Amino acid sequence: MTGRTARAGLSNLRTLTGHSDARLPVYKAYLRVSFLELERTRHSQEIATATERLHRIITRCKEIDKEKAAVLAAAGQPNPSVVATPASAPTLRKGRRQFSVAY
Repeated sequence: MTGRTARAGLSNLRTLTGHSDARLPVYKAYLRVSFLELERTRHSQEIATATERLHRIITRCKEIDKEKAAVLAAAGQPNPSVVATPASAPTLRKGRRQFSVAY
């Protein structure tokens, strides 16, 4: 056996790597569009829920201000301004991610 050939190893196997069709199959495109639509619908629901919650919070803050004014009026105290002054408003310090209140 003088005409001996080298045995084919793992490095000699032919594969289809790199020969795939560059075009996206239609079923995969429709599936991706479906996933995107589902994600959009979910985000739309989250926005609606957050908006509703925000309206409820704002309404409650207005009720609190009215109740506070009524309690102070019953106690004979003047009603302080509801709007916070810049010196007493909570601030975020630059360069940090933590919430801090400046007095």
